[in-house]
Amino acid sequence: MIQRLRQKIASWHINPLRGLRYGWFRFGNWRRGRFKELDYILMVLPATMPALPESRGWLRKRIFGAPPTSLVDLDRYFRQIAADPRPQGVILHLRGFAMPLADLQTLRNSILRLRENGKRVIAFAQGYDNATYYVASACDEILLQPGGTLNTTGLVSQATFLRSALETVGVQMDSVAITPFKGAFDSLTRDDISPEGRQQLDWLLDSRFDMLVQDIAAGRDMTADAVRAMIDTAPHLDDDALAQGYIDAVLNEEQLAAHVQAEHLMTWHDAKNRLLRQWRKASDKYVAVLPLTGMMIPGESASPPGDIPIPFLDASRLGDLTVVRQGRALMQDKAAAAVVLWIESGGGAAITADAMTSALRELAKDRPVVAYMNAVAGSGGYYVATPAHWIVAQPGTITGSIGVILGKPVTGGLFEKLKMNRLTFTRGANATIFSDAAPFTEPQRAQMRASIEHNYQQFIRLVAEGRHMSLEAVDAVGGGRVWTGQQALENGLVDQLGDLRAALDKARELAGLPDHVPAVVMQDKPKPMVPQVAETANPAALLTYMHGNLSALDGNMLWLLPVTFE
Repeated sequence: MIQRLRQKIASWHINPLRGLRYGWFRFGNWRRGRFKELDYILMVLPATMPALPESRGWLRKRIFGAPPTSLVDLDRYFRQIAADPRPQGVILHLRGFAMPLADLQTLRNSILRLRENGKRVIAFAQGYDNATYYVASACDEILLQPGGTLNTTGLVSQATFLRSALETVGVQMDSVAITPFKGAFDSLTRDDISPEGRQQLDWLLDSRFDMLVQDIAAGRDMTADAVRAMIDTAPHLDDDALAQGYIDAVLNEEQLAAHVQAEHLMTWHDAKNRLLRQWRKASDKYVAVLPLTGMMIPGESASPPGDIPIPFLDASRLGDLTVVRQGRALMQDKAAAAVVLWIESGGGAAITADAMTSALRELAKDRPVVAYMNAVAGSGGYYVATPAHWIVAQPGTITGSIGVILGKPVTGGLFEKLKMNRLTFTRGANATIFSDAAPFTEPQRAQMRASIEHNYQQFIRLVAEGRHMSLEAVDAVGGGRVWTGQQALENGLVDQLGDLRAALDKARELAGLPDHVPAVVMQDKPKPMVPQVAETANPAALLTYMHGNLSALDGNMLWLLPVTFE
C-alpha cells in the first residue's frame, strides 16, 4: 500500500497528462462556479463522529453503506467552504452529541477556524445539553427551537464498586498496584472509593468543569461567574434562555433562511458537489498518521465482533505484532518524512506497550515523530508516546497514569458455592502464583510487588528521558495519577495543547516540509517481516474475543488507566 502510494505521488511529477488534468480541474471549477445559490449551507451533525476517517472497500460499502463522517472529514469540508467565496456561512443542526470531551474540542477548533476564515457559523437545535451547548458556544449565534430547553446542568461522575457483589457469588479480585492512585481494579477490589481515588476524581472534574466554563465564557462573551450561574440554575426554558442572553433567538427550522437573510439555503448533500475545489500541489513526501487505538494486547490488532457490555472485555485490541510491522514498514519508506502517532488507548499489557515503543523508538531515530493524544492516552497509552519528539494533547484528553498494576480473579469461592470439588496438584512452590484458585500468599505478594516496582522504574526512566525531567519529578506526577491534557501540560508531560491539525503542522515543521504535503492515515496491516502463523476462523468469535482480552489481563503487569469518562 505504502509503496503504491509513493509511486503514485512520484508519478505526478512526470505524468505528461498532468497539464490536461489541470485544465479539466479548472473546467470543473468553472462549471461549479455557475451555481450562485450558496448563501448558507445547512449541515446536520450526527451524535457520534469517529475522529479518523474509516476506510471501506467496495464490498463493505455495498453492505454497510458509506463510512460515517469523521471529524477529519468535517474539518476538510469546512476548509473547502472557507476557500469558496460564495457561501456566507454554515448552519449546524445539532442533534445531540455522545462524544468524548477531546472530540468536542476538536469540533470546536474546526468551527473557530472556519469563522477565522470569514464565514459565519450558526448553531440550531431542538434543545441543548452540556455537550451541544459547549460546541454551539464556538459559533456566531445559538438558535433554539420553540419549546426547547437549555439543559446545561453541569458534570456528573459516578463510581461503582462491586467487591461485595462479587463475593456473593464467590469471586474476588486480587491486585497489587504501585500506589493507591493506580486504581484500575478498585471497582472490583473495594466497596468504597479510596481517599486517593476521590482526590483524583475531584481534580479531574475540576479541570474539565473549568474548561467547560472558560470556553463557553470566551465563546459567548460572558464572565466565568455568569456561566457558572447559568449552569447552577439550569434547566432553562426557551424564553428564559433568550432573556438571559444564553441563546440568540427562538425559531423553527423553517424560519432559518429568513433569519440569516439568505435567498438560498442549501443542504450539504447538494452543496458539496458545487463548491470550488482546491488544486493540490504535488509532493513526493507525506506525513504518516499511525493510529494506536484500543487496549494493548499481545498479538494482532482487532475489533470486537459484536457488542460486549463488559469493561475491559469490550475493548478493541491494539496488538504489538500489528504495530511493530507498521513501524518497520514506515522505517523502510523514506517518502514518509514524518510520523504522527494518533493515540486513543488507556493502555493494557506492559509487554505489549514496550514492544511497540521499541519499534517506534527506532522509527524516531531518522525522522520526526509527533504524538497526538486524543480522548484517552494514559498508562500504556502514554508509554507509547515517549519516543515522540513532540507531544500534542487536547485540554480534555485523559492522560498520565504513569504506573503499574497487576491482578488476577480468584474464583475458588465460586466453585464452593456451586458444590464443585476442584483438586489442584502442583510441582514447584509458586506453581499456582497466577492460579485463580486462591489469592496471592504473602511471599507471592512480595514478589509481585518487587516486579511492579522494577517495571515502574523502567516506565519513569523512559518518561524522564523523553521529557528531559528528573526521575523524582516524573515520580511526583506519576504513581498512577491521571491528568487532563491541560494539567499534563502544566506538569510537563505534554508540549502543546491542540488537535490533530496542530500535530500535523508540528510534524511538517520538524521535518522541514511545506504545508501542502499530505497526511496519510495508515490503515493497512503490512506483511510480516518474518513468517507468521496464519489466522483461522472461529465460529464462537464473540466468546473467543472476550476470553482473549481476559487472558491478557490475568496475571500480567498492566499499564492500564484506572478511570474512564463518557
